[in-house]
Amino acid sequence: MSNNSKAAKGKGYPLKITAVEVKVIQNPNGGGFEGSDLEFVKRLLPTLDWPALVQAANDVGIPTLPPLLTVELSEDASFLQALYHILMNVHLIKGMLTCPVTGREFPVTDGIPNMMLEEDECS
Repeated sequence: MSNNSKAAKGKGYPLKITAVEVKVIQNPNGGGFEGSDLEFVKRLLPTLDWPALVQAANDVGIPTLPPLLTVELSEDASFLQALYHILMNVHLIKGMLTCPVTGREFPVTDGIPNMMLEEDECS
C-alpha cells in the first residue's frame, strides 16, 4: 500500500507498519504445505518488492527473511514454505501505517486499513 495523497508526490511507499496486534492463522489444511502452495509462491516471487516485504515482516516482529532474495533461495522448499507462511498466515489486526514522506498515519482496525484521504489531500 502507498499514500496516494498529493503531498506524498507519488513517493508514499512503502508504508511503515507499527503493529499493535498481529495474528498468525494456521492453514485450514492443518498447516501442511502442498505442491500447489510451492508453485504458487514460486510464481509470486518475481512480483514481490523484496526490500518492502523484508521491512514489513520486521515491522510485525518476523525478522527471519534474508535481506536479499537469491536464485538458490527461490528453489529451496523450506524457504518457500516459510515465505508462504509469512505471506498467507500473518495478519496485521491492529496498528498504524505511516507514510515515509509525509508522516501521515492510516489506522488499521480489525485487519482493515483506513486509507481514506481528506478532500484537501486529493489531487
